[in-house]
Amino acid sequence: MAEYVDWVRLDGKTVRLSEVRADPDGHVRLLADARANKSARCLCRQPGLALVTRSTQAGRHFLACWPGGGPAHHPECAFFRIDPQMSGRGRCASAITETETGTSIRFAAPLVSQPGEHGERVDAATYPGLGRRSLGLLGLVHYCWETAGLASWTASTRSRGWRHVTAAMASALEGTTINGQPARSVVYVVPPYRPDRAQANLASFDAFMDSLRPDHPDRIRRGFILGELKAVHEARKTGWRYQLAQQSPGRQVFVSDRLDARLRRSYRNAMSEAAARAGGRRIMLFYVERSPGGFARAVDAAVMLTNTTYIPADSSYEARMADALIAAGRSFVKPLVYDADVTDEVTSAVFPDFILTDETPPTYVEVWGLPGQELYERRKSAKRAHYQRQSARLLEWTVTEPMPVVPPPGRTGMP
Repeated sequence: MAEYVDWVRLDGKTVRLSEVRADPDGHVRLLADARANKSARCLCRQPGLALVTRSTQAGRHFLACWPGGGPAHHPECAFFRIDPQMSGRGRCASAITETETGTSIRFAAPLVSQPGEHGERVDAATYPGLGRRSLGLLGLVHYCWETAGLASWTASTRSRGWRHVTAAMASALEGTTINGQPARSVVYVVPPYRPDRAQANLASFDAFMDSLRPDHPDRIRRGFILGELKAVHEARKTGWRYQLAQQSPGRQVFVSDRLDARLRRSYRNAMSEAAARAGGRRIMLFYVERSPGGFARAVDAAVMLTNTTYIPADSSYEARMADALIAAGRSFVKPLVYDADVTDEVTSAVFPDFILTDETPPTYVEVWGLPGQELYERRKSAKRAHYQRQSARLLEWTVTEPMPVVPPPGRTGMP
């Protein structure tokens, strides 16, 4: 029932989930008892769905969705996740292992290696198992975003800023390992800027970069930096400086000419002026190493476009549609592709652009672009045929036409 979506039961006591997440230290005894007794329940469904209570290395407890249990939760519940087969997650069974004690991720490239041992481009050509047996950079950022609940929006959500993103990301990374290492130690998420925290934030970034200092001349240590791109500046000698929002200008990521050109080519929708005009945000996940001078040097990177409230979008048109869905008071989720090949007609047929979760059965949303291109038209026909076989309701927008008015829940068009 919708009125219970923010309530959990911890060792027999009913409390608000939002309060537990905002103040875990104030609920430490309840969380500890729930962990010991395995008694945590989410009350979005009656009589309650089992939750996992995990603990950090620092001894702090937090609640997590039961492995594979996300689709059973109410669509407006913080633990709700769409069926993995509706996104690229369904193809990653060998790359992501979830248990009661935590999640293990196999990233395609090594975090510790020898110079020249591995290529600097994390793609399927270099790592053939990428997308199935291991995650690439886009797959990793999509996993983090989806697990943090940032790929969905509910009508009750008031706003979402970078502070919310970083808090949700911290919860998503707890209890997770990447190539056997704690995710919190190898992923630096740029913290929200506050004047009173400016020096502490600089120190935390420097400490992260120091952790990448090789402990042996024949080893290279690498990690990840996640943040929102603010600006790109030409470097003094060669390459480019990628400045991240919320981050001090003195702590930028250095990108080579070759990588910069590849990012602009591979993620042209995210890097486009059209995306900027639509108010789009560009989330960057850098795969970095420490330069001899102590700077962050990008080995590779992925770019994810989002709308103003950090809902992922594959184009500026999708960002505009996400804004329209929010303005209409709709609840929805954005299926993420991970490392899947979206040009495959069979795969793309089950990846709608958005799913409206405030209706039963849910309505699919498609933003049709590139009209007239043969490959795109074949994919479009395959998707429509897929929806017709399912008797699914569909809200469509062909971008060469005006955007349709988004109806309130329960009044979306039929197939």
